[in-house]
Order: sequence, then structure tokens, then C-alpha cells
Amino acid sequence: MISTSNLTRSFDSLIAVDALSLSIPEGELFGLIGSDGAGKTTTLRMLAGILDPSSGEVSVLGQRFPAAAEQVKGEIGYMSQRFGLYPDLTVAENIAFYADIFGVTGRERRERSERLLSFSGLTDFTKRQAGRLSGGMKQKLGLCCALIHKPRLLLLDEPTNGVDPVSRRDFWRILRELHSEGVTIVVATAYLDEAGRCDRVGLIHGGRLIACDTPAALTGNGTVPLEELVIGRIGPSTPLREHEIGIRSRLMSGVEPPAVVLDHLTKRFDAFIAVDAISLTVPKGQIFGFLGPNGAGKSTTIRMLCGILAPSSGNGTVAGFAIASQPERIKENIGYMSQRFSLYEDLTVEENIAFYGGVYRIPAPRLKERAAWVIRMAGLTERRSSLAGELSGGWRQRLALGCAILHEPAIVFLDEPTSGVDPLSRRTFWELIRSMAASGVTVFVTTHYMDEAEYCDRLALIYRGELVAVGTPLELKQERAAGGVLPSLEDVFIGLIEEHDRNEH
Repeated sequence: MISTSNLTRSFDSLIAVDALSLSIPEGELFGLIGSDGAGKTTTLRMLAGILDPSSGEVSVLGQRFPAAAEQVKGEIGYMSQRFGLYPDLTVAENIAFYADIFGVTGRERRERSERLLSFSGLTDFTKRQAGRLSGGMKQKLGLCCALIHKPRLLLLDEPTNGVDPVSRRDFWRILRELHSEGVTIVVATAYLDEAGRCDRVGLIHGGRLIACDTPAALTGNGTVPLEELVIGRIGPSTPLREHEIGIRSRLMSGVEPPAVVLDHLTKRFDAFIAVDAISLTVPKGQIFGFLGPNGAGKSTTIRMLCGILAPSSGNGTVAGFAIASQPERIKENIGYMSQRFSLYEDLTVEENIAFYGGVYRIPAPRLKERAAWVIRMAGLTERRSSLAGELSGGWRQRLALGCAILHEPAIVFLDEPTSGVDPLSRRTFWELIRSMAASGVTVFVTTHYMDEAEYCDRLALIYRGELVAVGTPLELKQERAAGGVLPSLEDVFIGLIEEHDRNEH
């Protein structure tokens, strides 16, 4: 299905893909993994016939690219990281639009649409405009549009970024069904558990393919975790330190007021209740994880806590200031990092830092010190003059964090900060989070990575706007232990949601 020989793509002096030679047989499910900026997206774009190679050869579906690409493009399905949705069209209209493009009609169109809407959890949102969906729900709608037809070759560029564990599991069930029907699938992913489900995996770094084999062969039949193999191949391992128990326990057990208090906090949009009477308390210096499926109300809650969105009812405090009546005081005392990293892509690294320094009214001498710290922390010493839009995901992520904490706030809100970032960058990022918490900063973080949830002091699970469970990772697992065996956090997460649905019915 795919054959490349010394496939190379350069952008000016940057070699994005370097002499890649690869063969993928018909019917294989092939995973492509690697750090941010490794060349995964560039490779997929050349295989899709969207980007011409600088040199080398590529053959797809028996046709030489780029000369014969138009002959087989109709048999290739491709989903980019920024899948093209039309924000003014509803969910149903977006799916119908792509069904028209791919010529899917009649019974096949109806059945496939219903099946995709069901797996994605969008059945109840068919009349909502795409522009009004949460980030994760937009991603799932993009998946529906990409899968509305059945191509011979399916190319997916990190398709489950920002998608919750329940939907990821359902998405991979559909992929396995397509695979069993003979569809050849190439998927780039930042989730190494997903890579482990592939027939073969290619590890790409610096544009070069540095390993390619079955997951079992690469990991010694499971003796070496896939994450450690990747990190070992592409860079030095930075193991997470143990919690700095002494400092943080004193902070959390003191008589100081809590960092965050919610009292029946509620948000309605017309008749839709996005957040339903949530009450919880977060002590100072704690890493507090906020979990839930896409559309559960996580981002809406965080936007209320940050003073961006006014609650419909209920109240609470953040940094001692009332959510309902003192939103501007809250903004002055917190750091906020959204899913989109809140950077200006047409500004350089230094210009982004200077902009946020002005927003936070940091005096010039102190801003100079803090800017130097951000650049060192983000590893951007050699790229301080680069445009933010040119940086890889991991670099943009650390720059965004630096800008969010430039003014040294006591509380930091991070909304899915590691979505789509490679394992090495995620590990480095969590080192920074642990360091902040050790110094007394309260970190309120949402994530879909269950290994990251394990690093939190306490977790809260929100589902359909309601608070379903609160506790430490160990407490939540012990509550659902069977026969003395602790379940994984992902199993706890899925079990609580399924139990909630059964009780509701």
C-alpha cells in the first residue's frame, strides 16, 4: 500500500523528513510515534499527496506520487491535527457536507452517521453549531467527518488528542473494525498505549526512522515499557521525583484559607446545564486533577474559576476572592493556560513574553529576570527570536506555561496542557508542575492522560455537569477494588461513568 525510498522533505535549511525508507503492506495498522517536530505530520502529508517531497520516491496504492496522486486521492482518507470543520454549520450539517464530498448516500450514509454519532457521544448535539462545541467535542466531530466514508487507506494525524478515555476506547474499537475489513491504517499518536495496539510501530526522531518493528519486539515482549523505550531512544530520561512531602504537607495542613472553594456553583446556557451545583475545596499547595469526558463541564468550570465566565448561581472563592462579584481580582492573582496555549503565533518568543509582562504590569527590572527564567525553563535560548507559530508542540506548551506564571501567581489553572504533546515533553512538563507545587503554588489541572492523573494529590470526576467522585488516586481505586486487586484509574473512570448512566436510566 505504501512504499518510500529515501523520502526527504526540506523547508529552507530545515530537514523535516530525512531519507525515510518504509514499506507498509495492505491491511496493516501502522503506528507512527516520535517527539514534537520529529517529522510525523510532514510524512503523513506527503503520503496523502498534499505535500510534495524534496527528493526520494513515494508510492501509494500502487501509484507514484506526486505525479499520479490525483488518481487515488479519492481512496485515501486523511485527518489532520487541525481538521477542517465549519463553525457555522451544525454537527449534522458538517457530517452531511463531508458525506457529500465522499459520495456517501442512502442507507450507508444513514447507518454510518448514526454509528459515528453514537460512538462520539454527539447524538444529542446534532443541532448544535460546531463553533459552540468544546475542544474535545470538535475533535470527535472531526473524526466522524473523516470516517464517514470507507477509504482503502486511512491516514490519521494524532486523531484522539483531547479526547477522553471512554471515547478513545470507542474510537479504537471502530479502527479495529475497519482494520478487520481490510482498510490499511497509518496513525500518528502521542498515546503510547495506542501505539501498543498497532501491528507495527515506527519511531521517528529528527526526521529519521530510528526503529520499526512490532510493539512486542520493540519492548522485549513487555519487559521494557514502550514509554521508556521511546524516551531512551530520543533523549535522556528525567524520572519524576517523589512528592516533596514535608513542605507540601505543612502547606496543606495549616490554618491558611483554602486556595479554591466551590459552593453549588452552576452554569446554564439557555436550557442546557453545563455545570450543575458543584461543591468542593482545594487546599493551598495541592495538585488537583479535574477529570471528565469531553463536554462534561471541565472547561466551563475553569472559566468560572478564572473570572472569565459568570456563574448562573452558587458561588465560591479563588485566592480568597468571590467568583461571582470579584472576577477582576481573581484574574490578577491566578495564572491560566487554556487548551490552545494562549500564544500569539505571529509574535516571537520574546515578544509573547513582553506582551504578557505588560498585561500583568510587571516592572521592567523584574520582567527582565522573569523573561530570562521563562526562556531557560522552556529550553528556548536558541529560539528566542522564533515565531511562536513555528515552534513544536512541546516548546509552545512550555512557553505558554511560562507566560501564564510570569507574574508568579499563587494558583495556576491548566486546561488540558499536555494534549497532543510527546511523552518526553509531557514528563518534563510534569516536572515543572511538581516543582511549582513544592514551592506552595496550587495547581488545578484537567487531563485525559490517566498516568498524569496518578501524579495528582487529589482528583475530582465531573460527568454531565455533576460531580461524581472526589478523592486521592489510591482512594478512588480502593473504592472499586475487587478481590484485593486495584483497578487502573482508566477502569475507575469508565466504571463510574457507566454506573452513573445506569442509575440515571
